Amino acid sequence: MKVLYISNVQNVNKDEALCWFREYCEEVDLFLHTNLNSAKQFLIRQIIENQKHIDFIIMNWSFNFQNAKSLLSWLRESNETYSSYNFMFRSIPVLLIEDTSYQSSFISDGFDGVVGDFPSNQLRLKLTVKNAIKTWRYSLADDLDLIGLDPKTQKIYPNQRINFIAYYRLKVLSRKFVDGKSKRLNYIWTNSKIRPLNDSNQVFLDKMNRTIKNPPKYLEKEFHDFFIENPTFIKGEDFIATPNEMLYEKHFYKNGSRKYDEPDFVNKPHAYAIRSPEVFEIKRQSQRLVRHQDERFISKAKKSFEQIKRYKEFMTSDNPQNKYYIKLYLGKLYSSFEYTLLMGSISEKQEHADLIERLTSDFDFDEINLLTYEELLERHVRLCDRLDEFNIF
Repeated sequence: MKVLYISNVQNVNKDEALCWFREYCEEVDLFLHTNLNSAKQFLIRQIIENQKHIDFIIMNWSFNFQNAKSLLSWLRESNETYSSYNFMFRSIPVLLIEDTSYQSSFISDGFDGVVGDFPSNQLRLKLTVKNAIKTWRYSLADDLDLIGLDPKTQKIYPNQRINFIAYYRLKVLSRKFVDGKSKRLNYIWTNSKIRPLNDSNQVFLDKMNRTIKNPPKYLEKEFHDFFIENPTFIKGEDFIATPNEMLYEKHFYKNGSRKYDEPDFVNKPHAYAIRSPEVFEIKRQSQRLVRHQDERFISKAKKSFEQIKRYKEFMTSDNPQNKYYIKLYLGKLYSSFEYTLLMGSISEKQEHADLIERLTSDFDFDEINLLTYEELLERHVRLCDRLDEFNIF
């Protein structure tokens, strides 16, 4: 999920805030602002103008000479849409962090929930978020039913009238979605089949344990096949996971020659996702990262980082031929890319965190996200937990 946290604490740390919201989002999904003006600009530019998705807003009440009511009123009175024009902007769930200095029914009116004892009372936060998100999704299901679509399948009911004119009854869906031809919501949380995703966690864990003890010759290929069959591990909720959009081992030819770069996966974001395309490369879990006595990268690990850096040079080049292949596979050109290297174990990464951070900086590998197999599994487990926790379908 995507969370906008508007805090009146100027020196709030994002890592600390992420601990409070870890059940609901990953680091890239938490957007932190410390004043109402910057938060409003984020909502205008990213959510309205770029039509990106956000799941809920949580905010303090008092901001110097302003309060949360001004932002809330602006949002609730808006006629804009968001999330690929699918939803009404004014429907976004907004939660208020309780301030004991200001207590009245006027203050809480219009918010979708009030969170007390924040951030110490995590249970109360969880219950408030859960109630707000599920209420919004039930309203969405009611809207789908109202326009003649089965909320579970999004298929048209038999004998349904073609024309719909009761737009005033909609609470979440936008008129543009209703009038659109597709009438499909391609969000991972609209899929009611969650059980296979949960089952795949154990399959991945078993595969990790088995390949560590007895690594096959083509270990990377074995995990490639697993990710093709279970794309949510690397696609999550932001990247398109349909078979024709997997973008697996695509050839990015160089300068008109027969030489090419071949990333394992290039993850294409949904139009509503606040993400850039991600180049995702897979190496072995057993690969050691550093030789800490000499304070240097293991040669194979360094070569893996350099491989990603080579991909980056291709993706960010102004060469027209490079742009041709990027557009060929991704459908359009992008201003930025993300780079992830799946390699190594969490124990070594944590033990030598400072050394790895220094070395990645020294070799200009800063923009490469080093992700271990354990971290990937934990991330997918959190995704499954969120889908279970907030599922209504």
